[in-house]
Amino acid sequence: MDLRTFIKTALLDIVNAVKDAQSETEGCFVPGGVNQTFESVKHGVSEIQVIEFQVMVEADETKGTEGRLGVVNSFIGAGISGKSGTETKQSNTLKFRIPLKLPTSGNIK
Repeated sequence: MDLRTFIKTALLDIVNAVKDAQSETEGCFVPGGVNQTFESVKHGVSEIQVIEFQVMVEADETKGTEGRLGVVNSFIGAGISGKSGTETKQSNTLKFRIPLKLPTSGNIK
Protein backbone atom coordinates (compact mmCIF):
# COMPACT_ATOMS: atom_id res chain seq x y z
CA MET A 1 0.00 0.00 0.00
CA ASP A 2 1.42 3.40 -0.86
CA LEU A 3 1.77 6.07 1.83
CA ARG A 4 -0.90 8.37 0.38
CA THR A 5 -3.54 5.64 0.33
CA PHE A 6 -2.59 4.51 3.84
CA ILE A 7 -2.99 7.99 5.35
CA LYS A 8 -6.23 8.69 3.48
CA THR A 9 -7.72 5.34 4.49
CA ALA A 10 -6.72 5.75 8.14
CA LEU A 11 -8.23 9.25 8.42
CA LEU A 12 -11.45 8.26 6.63
CA ASP A 13 -11.78 5.15 8.81
CA ILE A 14 -11.49 7.29 11.98
CA VAL A 15 -14.13 9.80 10.81
CA ASN A 16 -16.50 7.08 9.59
CA ALA A 17 -16.08 5.06 12.81
CA VAL A 18 -17.06 8.14 14.84
CA LYS A 19 -20.11 8.65 12.58
CA ASP A 20 -21.09 4.97 13.00
CA ALA A 21 -20.80 5.20 16.79
CA GLN A 22 -22.83 8.42 16.81
CA SER A 23 -25.63 6.83 14.80
CA GLU A 24 -25.90 4.01 17.35
CA THR A 25 -25.92 6.25 20.43
CA GLU A 26 -27.57 9.45 21.53
CA GLY A 27 -24.83 12.06 21.39
CA CYS A 28 -22.30 10.17 23.50
CA PHE A 29 -19.45 10.46 20.99
CA VAL A 30 -17.95 13.86 20.20
CA PRO A 31 -20.87 16.01 21.34
CA GLY A 32 -21.05 19.54 19.97
CA GLY A 33 -21.13 22.62 22.15
CA VAL A 34 -17.89 21.87 23.99
CA ASN A 35 -16.12 25.09 24.98
CA GLN A 36 -13.25 25.60 22.50
CA THR A 37 -10.79 27.37 24.80
CA PHE A 38 -7.07 26.81 24.51
CA GLU A 39 -7.12 24.72 27.70
CA SER A 40 -9.86 22.38 26.45
CA VAL A 41 -8.04 21.81 23.17
CA LYS A 42 -4.73 21.35 25.03
CA HIS A 43 -6.28 18.57 27.15
CA GLY A 44 -7.96 16.89 24.18
CA VAL A 45 -11.53 17.91 25.06
CA SER A 46 -12.43 19.06 21.57
CA GLU A 47 -13.72 17.76 18.27
CA ILE A 48 -10.31 18.75 16.89
CA GLN A 49 -7.89 15.92 17.55
CA VAL A 50 -4.31 15.36 16.48
CA ILE A 51 -3.75 12.01 14.82
CA GLU A 52 -0.19 10.82 15.27
CA PHE A 53 1.38 8.56 12.69
CA GLN A 54 4.59 6.59 12.93
CA VAL A 55 5.07 4.48 9.85
CA MET A 56 7.96 2.65 8.33
CA VAL A 57 8.15 3.37 4.64
CA GLU A 58 10.14 1.72 1.92
CA ALA A 59 11.24 3.49 -1.23
CA ASP A 60 11.47 1.16 -4.22
CA GLU A 61 13.39 2.22 -7.26
CA THR A 62 13.76 -0.11 -10.18
CA LYS A 63 16.05 0.92 -13.02
CA GLY A 64 13.99 2.13 -15.95
CA THR A 65 10.78 2.65 -13.95
CA GLU A 66 9.36 5.23 -11.58
CA GLY A 67 10.16 5.05 -7.87
CA ARG A 68 7.42 4.90 -5.23
CA LEU A 69 7.01 5.21 -1.49
CA GLY A 70 5.11 2.42 0.25
CA VAL A 71 4.12 1.59 3.81
CA VAL A 72 5.92 -1.46 5.17
CA ASN A 73 3.63 -3.70 7.19
CA SER A 74 4.34 -7.26 8.22
CA PHE A 75 0.69 -8.19 7.65
CA ILE A 76 0.37 -6.64 4.20
CA GLY A 77 2.26 -7.42 1.05
CA ALA A 78 3.13 -11.06 1.62
CA GLY A 79 3.53 -12.77 -1.70
CA ILE A 80 5.90 -13.77 -4.42
CA SER A 81 6.81 -11.67 -7.41
CA GLY A 82 9.35 -11.89 -10.15
CA LYS A 83 11.22 -8.92 -11.63
CA SER A 84 14.12 -8.38 -13.88
CA GLY A 85 16.48 -5.44 -13.64
CA THR A 86 18.26 -3.62 -10.87
CA GLU A 87 16.28 -2.80 -7.75
CA THR A 88 17.24 -0.56 -4.82
CA LYS A 89 15.28 -0.32 -1.57
CA GLN A 90 15.59 2.04 1.38
CA SER A 91 13.52 1.94 4.58
CA ASN A 92 12.90 4.87 6.91
CA THR A 93 10.54 5.69 9.74
CA LEU A 94 8.34 8.76 9.36
CA LYS A 95 6.69 10.43 12.33
CA PHE A 96 4.10 13.15 11.76
CA ARG A 97 0.86 14.55 13.14
CA ILE A 98 -2.30 15.59 11.31
CA PRO A 99 -5.04 17.66 12.96
CA LEU A 100 -8.48 16.21 12.28
CA LYS A 101 -11.87 17.80 13.00
CA LEU A 102 -14.20 15.01 14.04
CA PRO A 103 -17.90 15.15 13.17
CA THR A 104 -20.06 16.29 16.11
CA SER A 105 -23.34 14.71 17.17
CA GLY A 106 -25.22 17.82 18.29
CA ASN A 107 -25.01 19.84 21.48
CA ILE A 108 -24.32 18.41 24.94
CA LYS A 109 -27.53 17.42 26.70
